[in-house]
Amino acid sequence: MSTFRLEYWRRRLESKTFLICAFILMRLALEAGYIWLVSPIFSHAGFAWAPDLLKYIESWILFGLLLALAPVRIQKPSDYMVTILIAGLLLPVLSFYALAGQTREHLYIILLGYGMILLFRRGQALDLPLVKNGMQFALGISIVMVMIVSVWMVVSGGIRYFNLDLTQVYEFRHESEELTGRFGFQYMNVWAWKVFGPLLMVIGLWKRWWWLVAATIALHVLWFGISARKAVLFYPAVILVVWLWVRRIPATGLVPLAISIVVLAALGVYLIFDQLLWGSLFIRRVFYVIANNSFAYYEFFSQNPKVWWSNSVLSRFVEYPYDAPTALVIGQWQGTMAWVNNSFISTGFMHAGVFGVMLYGVLVGLLFRLIDSFSHKGVPVWMSVAVMIVPMRSLLISADLPTALLTHGIGVALIMLMILRSRKFKREMSRKPKQVQVRPRIRFVISK
Repeated sequence: MSTFRLEYWRRRLESKTFLICAFILMRLALEAGYIWLVSPIFSHAGFAWAPDLLKYIESWILFGLLLALAPVRIQKPSDYMVTILIAGLLLPVLSFYALAGQTREHLYIILLGYGMILLFRRGQALDLPLVKNGMQFALGISIVMVMIVSVWMVVSGGIRYFNLDLTQVYEFRHESEELTGRFGFQYMNVWAWKVFGPLLMVIGLWKRWWWLVAATIALHVLWFGISARKAVLFYPAVILVVWLWVRRIPATGLVPLAISIVVLAALGVYLIFDQLLWGSLFIRRVFYVIANNSFAYYEFFSQNPKVWWSNSVLSRFVEYPYDAPTALVIGQWQGTMAWVNNSFISTGFMHAGVFGVMLYGVLVGLLFRLIDSFSHKGVPVWMSVAVMIVPMRSLLISADLPTALLTHGIGVALIMLMILRSRKFKREMSRKPKQVQVRPRIRFVISK
């Protein structure tokens, strides 16, 4: 493709018009999935069909305001995270609010938390020190960690449950976790899957060390086979997509467009072939379960005692008010007995009501600003996004803030990004890009 054509499509894809159209398509696709698949089949699980015209119009107005403030291209890592927050949480919440007749008060509390994030992620980049030979240190630490975890998963006995069949993962997960999660490895295993493995792949892609990329993919296949965690198998694909996408055409509108294609394909498979698996996974589980759980958290903790971090950082000072973990408490209240995890905005309300939502919004906004600072004359944006994309998803979609920082590896990923920064990155990023001049084609026509 010529430079002129590439620049032409880049301008089109990085426009506000494309972003708005892509998000509208995504919402319409999700709502078609809710109307024809989720609600008819899973209404017993809380996915009611109770549309409200006024709420539906209101949700579209709020959706338009979100898109007006949304970034159109990834100029810093938090632009991607904001896009994922809109696509993965806020859009499904708005849709579920209108189609299932949910509470208005709870909706605006969620939006309040998002507003705090937008406000506090802005500001001047922090001036962070560079680590000498940081690349070598990051590479060495990652190699040692993945070797320790891989050897442990084999020698601990987890290898006996090795399985690559996606339909049988739940049959082996519990037994495998009991063996491989001993002696503190329940944390190290997750850090290897979500941080150290992806970091090795990021370095391999940046250096064009294809052997390291292949080895990392093989490790993720091994870890998936033993852990029975489906997401582990797809992490390398996510990193590869970021590498291909953010470096070339960092248009945020490609996120909702890609989601729309997947959702429509899953819905088509159900409507044409009567195969429910993919529609249940990619429409119900990925999007509407999160929305349903968000309102469930607000409803339960509006009527019952708040937690006030007595299950984590303040456990020595505040008495925990329940006889089970909060995620299980919600499942018991719903009657499913399942573990109901949800995003940091919901858990902020669980801890301290509206104050907790605002506090978490401020902290996550500052966290976004810190990650952006790593890419300010430090680490290329695509590398920061690729390193943070997996652990940050847990925070944005399914984990409490302290849990995400420790258990899901955000804290470890931040440390590795800090180490990874080098003067070589700084020199490369400080160079001004060369201006490419596109000369118009001139045709000479000789008439007879």
